[in-house]
Amino acid sequence: MSTQPKPANARVLSITPAQLQQAFLAVCQQRRHFPADADIWHFRRHWPARKSGLLAKIQSGDYSFAPQHRLRKQNGQIVHLWAAEDAVVIKLLSAWLQDRLSVSPACVHVKGHGGLKRAVTHIQAKLGDYRFVCKTDIKGYYQAIDQYTLLNQIADQVAEPLLRRYCYAIVRRTVEEGGNYRDIEQGISRGCAISPLLAALYLKDLDDKFSRQPGLYYLRYMDDILILSKTRWQNRRAVKILNQTLNSLKLKQHPDKTYIGKIEHGFDFLGYRFSRQPLQLATVTVEKHVETLRRLYEQQTHKKASSEELASALGRTFSVGGAGVRPDRIGRHC
Repeated sequence: MSTQPKPANARVLSITPAQLQQAFLAVCQQRRHFPADADIWHFRRHWPARKSGLLAKIQSGDYSFAPQHRLRKQNGQIVHLWAAEDAVVIKLLSAWLQDRLSVSPACVHVKGHGGLKRAVTHIQAKLGDYRFVCKTDIKGYYQAIDQYTLLNQIADQVAEPLLRRYCYAIVRRTVEEGGNYRDIEQGISRGCAISPLLAALYLKDLDDKFSRQPGLYYLRYMDDILILSKTRWQNRRAVKILNQTLNSLKLKQHPDKTYIGKIEHGFDFLGYRFSRQPLQLATVTVEKHVETLRRLYEQQTHKKASSEELASALGRTFSVGGAGVRPDRIGRHC
């Protein structure tokens, strides 16, 4: 995909059929385990006849997003699900947006910035150079994002009017449940291809401030924030900057996931336990994985699965954990 920005007065997005097909295949892969009555199967069946018209609508700016559906999963979790066609368009637009947003290299969850494994390795290598740590995450980050601030940030970086308008529609979305419609005026959608980029952009001011602070090591994975410092004074100053910036963005730290103190006492971050000792999994990571396996075993035995089917299901869970999925969130992917 070209990284050359289009003129500010552009009225058409130069999207190719190959790019649209790639987005379609990605959504099909993501929703391959959806139930038989999900709209992805109807959409896939009629894709050859619909793709050319869909491409023309996206390019010209005539595409409009349907309301999300509010669904309750078996575990009680509430999700807002985009229609299959909307999910394809959002996947396509996320690739365009990534080429146009300026995101700090310290925000490692963004594609091309290293990811979780490299972040964990780098943190472990840096611990010996520092004495103090401040680690925290944002309480209800996706739901807490101020849409007005986010849309202004998008407008500052995206030149194409159509791309900005599509981003506005994705952020200021409508949710439907049982014939009732509700406009969402706070936060962004979870489980959406474009959301990780928007989450990276929203805290860019924080990333930029710490990139200018000498003597600190700063890293962010989505809303998980880590700051290493050499002196107590540097640590206190870092905490002050962190608090001021989060307040300006109308965000709050999660009190149960915040630690400020000496590295030698140890701290949990990204599902691992960091200290002066060798790296190991955090206790909560192991507990969650065991709970996931126990729940999966019960589901399979309830369905009277054979030994081979049970072994296959449990094996898939282990393969997810070994493929680079964030350890403290293994249960969310199963």
